[in-house]
Amino acid sequence: MDLITDTYFGWNPLTHTTDCPSPVWDTVEIRRTEGVRPQPIGAADHACPTDGCGHAASFGRVQLRLLCQDCGTVYTVSGESLTEVCTHTSLTGWGQDPTRYGDVWLWPGRPSAPGRDPHQYLVTRQGAAITPATLHGIITAYRDASGTRRWIAGAEPDDDGPHQISTLRWRHASNSLDDLAAAANWFSTIGTVPARPLVVAV
Repeated sequence: MDLITDTYFGWNPLTHTTDCPSPVWDTVEIRRTEGVRPQPIGAADHACPTDGCGHAASFGRVQLRLLCQDCGTVYTVSGESLTEVCTHTSLTGWGQDPTRYGDVWLWPGRPSAPGRDPHQYLVTRQGAAITPATLHGIITAYRDASGTRRWIAGAEPDDDGPHQISTLRWRHASNSLDDLAAAANWFSTIGTVPARPLVVAV
């Protein structure tokens, strides 16, 4: 399953030719990452007897994704061992409009299962676009010891921040919250409550 940060970040828009008469896409984005070839446990690195063989334990991968806003269809096309997956915005999160809660907008991640709500949202202070520069926070769900669904939020991304939520660090983090609305409303309190101190056990 993709992380929500992979869903929204690391994709670069494709440009049209300079003489294109109508340079408008619904949405098309591309991402280049490093893929890893699956190998049996304990297997040695791939070795090919052919001189100049480019096969290795890892490889360059190109991914292209396209969005039709009219029907919500999403295509993802990957390079090397070319695969094509046709899915829908309800199964990816990406391509859906954000939902506004007070002064913040929530951008949905992938649902936990088809027909279910997402278990993570990225947060911005505007609803026009989400980029690393406009990212304000994250909201993620978890299950407590009794199995009850709870929520936690982080605000103000900071590489040196004291709180780790998902793959990012944050300056502020909430306590456990009852529902998504409470998590979204928590962002309005950031300026009024001190950040929890970082506790390091030795």
